[in-house]
Amino acid sequence: MLSSALCAAKKRNPLTASDNMRKQLLAAVAALALLASCKKDDPVVVPTPEFTIPEEFYTAWEGVAFTDVSQADAYKWDFGNGETSTSRIPDMFTYKKPGSYTVKLTTYTNGQAKTIIKVVKVAQLYAYEVELRSYLENYALEGGDISAPSEGNPDVYLQVATYENNAEQVIYTSDTQYNVSRDQLPLTFAVDRIPVGGEFRHYNYPFFSFYDQKENKADRLIAHNYVGGGSSRFHLDKETKEGHFAYQRGTDDWGSHLVVKFRAELP
Repeated sequence: MLSSALCAAKKRNPLTASDNMRKQLLAAVAALALLASCKKDDPVVVPTPEFTIPEEFYTAWEGVAFTDVSQADAYKWDFGNGETSTSRIPDMFTYKKPGSYTVKLTTYTNGQAKTIIKVVKVAQLYAYEVELRSYLENYALEGGDISAPSEGNPDVYLQVATYENNAEQVIYTSDTQYNVSRDQLPLTFAVDRIPVGGEFRHYNYPFFSFYDQKENKADRLIAHNYVGGGSSRFHLDKETKEGHFAYQRGTDDWGSHLVVKFRAELP
């Protein structure tokens, strides 16, 4: 009678102890799989900052403006010359002296910082040739009487000078070309790598002056690259690294007109 009851109970509950353990193990594996399948928050990706330097090189006092600046929460620029900015796109600025400048941009995104470094090259301009295309007579550049009669064809030489410590400093004087008539113009003078430009008067510096040599009195100034009431033009071809600037007062028939040709040399 008892054995019959036990058999009937076994039929109703056929799981053994090992079956229970197997069932618990399967449940644990399923739970682990479920945990593993839960996606964690994706890590914050901080992009590397980027910007573009539009030109291969610049010259001293030429405006520099960076472009294509990447997006970020905040910015810190170091231009390599002591100047900084926290703007995304800084205002146009200038380098005052030639050289290589390391520009560092640090961006901040979600509290994380990344930095990129690029180099800006600032070229030095060197004059290699000066042309006299027209000259003034009768001391007009010195405030003389422009209606006075001419004193004949000038004996022309070129002088290049800087201005330091409140005094003119002559750095170059050419040979004299005598009895120069207007039909001999333009008159060309070769010079050897005279630096052009700088903080003082930018491209008007140094001073290129043509004189009429006189025996018994002061030499007469007949053309100059910094004359009032005239016009000036500056041109630089950055592909060839060649350029010129011109200063003119009056006309080609009557006036002070000279052209300085230069080359750009990279640091």
